[in-house]
Amino acid sequence: MKDSSIYYSVGALLYTAANNTSIINDIIYEKFNIPFSLAFSFDTTSNDVEADKAENILIKSLDKLYVSKKESNFYIPKLFIKVLSTSHIAHIYKKFGSLLDLITGFILPDFSVSNADIYIYEMQRINSALSTPVYILPELDCMALLDLRSRYNYLYSIKEKLETYEDYVLNILISTGSMLNMLCVRHKVDENIYQSGPVAQLLSDIVATFASNYIISAPPFEYFAGIGWQEGLVNEIELDRLHGFIGKTVIHPKQIMVVNDAYKVPSMDYDDALLVLDDKKIYQSSPNVNGTRINEPKIHYSWAMEIILLAQYFGVKKY
Repeated sequence: MKDSSIYYSVGALLYTAANNTSIINDIIYEKFNIPFSLAFSFDTTSNDVEADKAENILIKSLDKLYVSKKESNFYIPKLFIKVLSTSHIAHIYKKFGSLLDLITGFILPDFSVSNADIYIYEMQRINSALSTPVYILPELDCMALLDLRSRYNYLYSIKEKLETYEDYVLNILISTGSMLNMLCVRHKVDENIYQSGPVAQLLSDIVATFASNYIISAPPFEYFAGIGWQEGLVNEIELDRLHGFIGKTVIHPKQIMVVNDAYKVPSMDYDDALLVLDDKKIYQSSPNVNGTRINEPKIHYSWAMEIILLAQYFGVKKY
């Protein structure tokens, strides 16, 4: 497992278009519940001209953020850029220059066996020239993983390629949109993604492959308004956690507060984690402080480390 809090701090990851000119004011005036992370995407651009215009707008936005931060104190989320392709990485590096100091990482779409080496090579090139690391968030496209005959070899091939750059892999993201579209699946507000068997099995396979080395962020929940949306999101996050995910892509700012609250560490878990990590009791199995369950350090050590790291970012709730 990862032993640094940075890997657990992506949390609620909100996407916005790279040419969104209002988002910087929203950050400066702290209109969103914090903490959260923000990803700038070029998905809405249809050609090189539009992409170039969006890049120029994003440069102005980041420059405004940089200047404003010098003048006043406000929360800056972790910022990510979702690149368009492997070649886009070097292009962004040359064009954005020192503004990349504001960027925590690049989201690498359609990350696959065929392009993994190129993606990693391009990131190694720019990180060798930067004083502050730029992390990567490989995004797995579930459509490429539908074939059961090759799924396991494919997943482990990707994992082997990531091993050479493991410390720079901040999170692994999962794109389920194409797969859900192909299966004609869209769940109701009181349903969740794990009730679709093929999707749930694929998500489980991804976690089983990568969770021992990486933090994997859960795919989005599409409801953000109407009756029952908060309860539906909370329920899905609970299942995310049970399946081994940490953090979640969000599709609307209203979802950030729900994610943050759901990831606050229950006080009982926090107290138990401290007991498990107590060097004096490392080999002792004993009831927890409430006398409701057994703490076994050999079994619960990784869990305890994760609880402490999550508490550092999301806090502790009393119950």
